[in-house]
Amino acid sequence: MSEFKIHHAVSELIDSLGLTDLVAPEKFVKNLVTSPSQVQITNARETVQTLAALSSNPSEIVNKYEELRDKNYAELDSFVLILSKMKESKTMTRSVRAGLPRESVKTYCTSTDSNQGSGPSTSTPIVVGGVKLKELKSRLQTASEGSLGHKVIELTEKRVTSSEIIQKNPKWFHTRPFLSWDFPVAGLSDSHLLQVAPLGNVPVGDQERILLEELLYVLSGFDGDYIRALPLTANADERKFEIDDSVDDSLKEMIRRFFPILASYSIIERFYESRSGFDFGMVNDALAAAIGNLVHEYRIFVCQLESLLLKNELSLQKAWYLLQPNVTILHQLHHVTLSLMRAKAQGGQVLSVLHQQTMEAMGNEKQQKLLLSLTRSAAQPYWEILQKWIYQGSVEDPYLEFMVEDHQVVSMDKLSPTAYSDDYWEKRYTLRRDRVPSFLLPLTDQILRTGKYLNVIKQCGMKVKPPRIDDLVYTLDGSGYKEAIEKAYSYASETLLHVLMQDYDLLGRLKSVKHYFFLNAGDFILHFLSLCGAELVKNVDDVMPSRLESLLELALRTSTANADPFKDDLGLELLSYDLTTQMVKILSIETHGERDNRGISIDHVRLTGLEAFSFMYRVRWPVSLVFTTKVMACYQMIFRHLFLTKYVENLLGRVWISHKIVRNYSFPTSQWYNNAFALRHRMLHFIQNLLYYITVEVLEPSWQIFVEKIRKVDNVDQVISTHMELLNVCMKESMLTDPALLQTATKLIKLCEAFAHFILKMHRHAKEAEMGLSSLANVTSLSEVLLTSPGDVFLQENSDTFDQNVARMELQFTTLLADLLHRIAEMGHESYDSHMLTLLNRLDFNNYYTDKVIQFTLKSNQTDDTISG
Repeated sequence: MSEFKIHHAVSELIDSLGLTDLVAPEKFVKNLVTSPSQVQITNARETVQTLAALSSNPSEIVNKYEELRDKNYAELDSFVLILSKMKESKTMTRSVRAGLPRESVKTYCTSTDSNQGSGPSTSTPIVVGGVKLKELKSRLQTASEGSLGHKVIELTEKRVTSSEIIQKNPKWFHTRPFLSWDFPVAGLSDSHLLQVAPLGNVPVGDQERILLEELLYVLSGFDGDYIRALPLTANADERKFEIDDSVDDSLKEMIRRFFPILASYSIIERFYESRSGFDFGMVNDALAAAIGNLVHEYRIFVCQLESLLLKNELSLQKAWYLLQPNVTILHQLHHVTLSLMRAKAQGGQVLSVLHQQTMEAMGNEKQQKLLLSLTRSAAQPYWEILQKWIYQGSVEDPYLEFMVEDHQVVSMDKLSPTAYSDDYWEKRYTLRRDRVPSFLLPLTDQILRTGKYLNVIKQCGMKVKPPRIDDLVYTLDGSGYKEAIEKAYSYASETLLHVLMQDYDLLGRLKSVKHYFFLNAGDFILHFLSLCGAELVKNVDDVMPSRLESLLELALRTSTANADPFKDDLGLELLSYDLTTQMVKILSIETHGERDNRGISIDHVRLTGLEAFSFMYRVRWPVSLVFTTKVMACYQMIFRHLFLTKYVENLLGRVWISHKIVRNYSFPTSQWYNNAFALRHRMLHFIQNLLYYITVEVLEPSWQIFVEKIRKVDNVDQVISTHMELLNVCMKESMLTDPALLQTATKLIKLCEAFAHFILKMHRHAKEAEMGLSSLANVTSLSEVLLTSPGDVFLQENSDTFDQNVARMELQFTTLLADLLHRIAEMGHESYDSHMLTLLNRLDFNNYYTDKVIQFTLKSNQTDDTISG
């Protein structure tokens, strides 16, 4: 997980706990980033026991852990570790208690209690940290849609209700208890049963004969007169038995030895009867069928015991001896079925439990063989669904057991394949981790992508013809299914890669995007700036998009970009937020400053056309798989950063021309510009070196590496990951992923822009001073020479003179640039491979700004000493 996602997750966790004002996420992110990616828990049970000992209800915590462990939750041990670490941290404990008001805790507990056993309740909203979960979800969804900048296609999840199940056991099957072989009369009162005489009045030899007959009945699942099953309190409980008190003590003890076998048979039969059918899915039904075959063999064995009894060749001791080969099988089946019933497992969860118990039986060959056979039988329906997915790209899962869930678009029939967006494709097929068998976890992503790629191929009008369809078989080492899945994945991915590279010229598309968003076509950008510069300096509400589009078309047709076959896909848009806001939304990072201003609407912030302007690039299906909305937003961020810098460079070039003219003026007029000349030179040096660094030292080398990698890829996944790696490197080295660096660099660029506008406006007064009509020293009202936007921190309307304005901007420029270089130097200490150190060397080649920082520090310390003295 990247540092930015970790920061976002920590921020959301703190917000959910209501600790926004108490805890800063930055103090946790560094530890999480530098800590190992995986932590192994040697003994999770001991950790749970330790946590339970500190709780007011230890047994509830232990039972809940066992329940979740039976359901085979993959992240259970990691969650236990987090709880233990939170308990060890006194600061965390105090923070959580301080951030959760009593009302919130009461509301949450009340909602939880009221929903137990009756499903989710809609009357009482769940509150965490004073924030309703529905409101939090709505806020996150709104922010996500706003950052993507386009309308998200509405999707409806495909659900199967009980009334939609294809096959279901009839109602009379549940209303006739005597159809069951699991002690149907257990629990009936004595008034409904025949009264029998105590067995103790019969001689011991006859008692054994009667008990043997009764034992055969009980072994078959029916109560006897003297050996009876006790009623169950819950369906997943183990059954208890009782024997007539008048029976001889020695016979009692011998009969009681059979009770564990009877209890095992009861739970096995209960599982078989409840899971036979499709109420619990096809995997459970297949497992029940396999268990039913074993139960049938067990009943044949009971019939053989009966034949021995009829021949007077059976005793209790001999029956116990003959039962021993079946005891191990019954106990193993009992353990499996009880775990599945308590976990209410279905689909992939059933296979996970079976796989785990098969692996645990490594030392017992007989038990492992039994469990392996059961797992293979239970996995057969799952394999059939999986085969249709990886070979045909279709999901046929009527009982919601498969790991891939198909969502239906509301207007799916009305959409053409070219209208499918990447947003739709990301939501069409989703992965359900709780339905993934544990032995398929390493192949989960491959399975999901294989079916999705086959669907892409079909949507492109091609037929799916896998070279070979292999049967999938469960094996302990994975040899029965891994190779087949990897072959299917390779076929789907390589076929789709060929379609994208050859039929849709993906590499040509990438080069086209680079020309425009990385400012690779230099004459096009300069021509566009000369045409649109006057329009972009207006307020964004006054900019005419139609005029900009016409000028963009003119710039494309009259520059080298005219040779680009994809130039017609380039467009423009005026966003409602500036670069810094877009960066925060895309990377989902929230600093303290943005958190304070979170309630401020963007509509109230006045933006210029230059700040809101960005290129857009229209991509169609299936190229949108590579150029996703998130990817295009990253391209936009890089472009907006470069475009603003390029515009300011062009503006400072015009200032340089005006300075050339001023130098020819008489001495009294030109001398006022001396400080401005020096500041303009430093600003132009900064802007040109920043542009050179980003374009020549970051973008171009990264692009060349990317092209070399893209020519060697074998599948679409590598294309997507390599492309995203390119953008991550470019954004990081261009100072876009660090909010502090980006804000400082943006302030510097805007200060240079404000200075350029100021000098160009003042050029009129320089002409008047040359003609003797006025003097620059007497200019007192800045509003006469420059119109600034509200909130401008660089210029002030109460400035006295031209020199004072220049001096103020020089101080601000030196301070900001020294701060930027200081931050870059700190990053160099933390990461030795940072390219930004070259920018530091270029801008501070003679340690001028380093000396300035030292001077500022000494002055600040002297001021503090004077005040304290």
